[in-house]
Amino acid sequence: MHLNRFLRLASLTFTLAVLAAPAASAATLSAPPAYPDATHVLNGCHLSSIRFLNRFLADYPAEHGQTLVVTMRNADGSVQAHTIALVSWQGQAWCRDEYYGVFSLDCAAEARPNLDRLSARAERKLERHAQLMVRTGQAAARREHPAQLSAEDNLRDVTTATTIIPYATTIYWVRCGHHEIPMAFFRPAANRIAVYDPVHGTSTANCSCPDDAKVVQLVAARLGYRADRVHAELSTTTGTLLALNSTSNTSAQ
Repeated sequence: MHLNRFLRLASLTFTLAVLAAPAASAATLSAPPAYPDATHVLNGCHLSSIRFLNRFLADYPAEHGQTLVVTMRNADGSVQAHTIALVSWQGQAWCRDEYYGVFSLDCAAEARPNLDRLSARAERKLERHAQLMVRTGQAAARREHPAQLSAEDNLRDVTTATTIIPYATTIYWVRCGHHEIPMAFFRPAANRIAVYDPVHGTSTANCSCPDDAKVVQLVAARLGYRADRVHAELSTTTGTLLALNSTSNTSAQ
């Protein structure tokens, strides 16, 4: 067998073995795994959280989890909405943050948790946990995100987002006058849509409209863009792009 082919096969075999390796038993871990992200995007906390939940629930089907929105304080004192993952672990409630990892809420997990109550509790716990991580040098303090991005940075983050999102994703270009702005669109569940824009983060909503381009246009308009028209590029979760040359001239309603 040719050496290069042998090395490729060996590499593939090793990769498959790693992917197939079973997760550690919940009984052997005192805390849930954090599954740190290999890459990050601006305002990507929602994407990081759903990626984490997708892997966590696959590895530990006996546990349960969902996203939880809290208020996060930045290093400059500003605050913003922030998405983390809320999970059960050995009967206790835990949270996982994109940058600061896992921390306990020090309360019992519930099958139908009161999210308002847990959100306030998680905010306090996250702030203390983040301060500890920063003080001990395990993480950097969060900074206020820029209000504007260059076209190159915008496209880089949207393209990178397609490698994070655990669902089939389409990149849409939103025409705003003489400029086009990329956004990542995906459907996490039936009648549920999500649109990622680096400047604003991820917008989610219940929506039964089957016209993805129109949905993106409506969301873009709600975010303050002119959204004159949109056209799509097909994107897989590996970040591969394939132009579709499809254009929608539907207007926001």
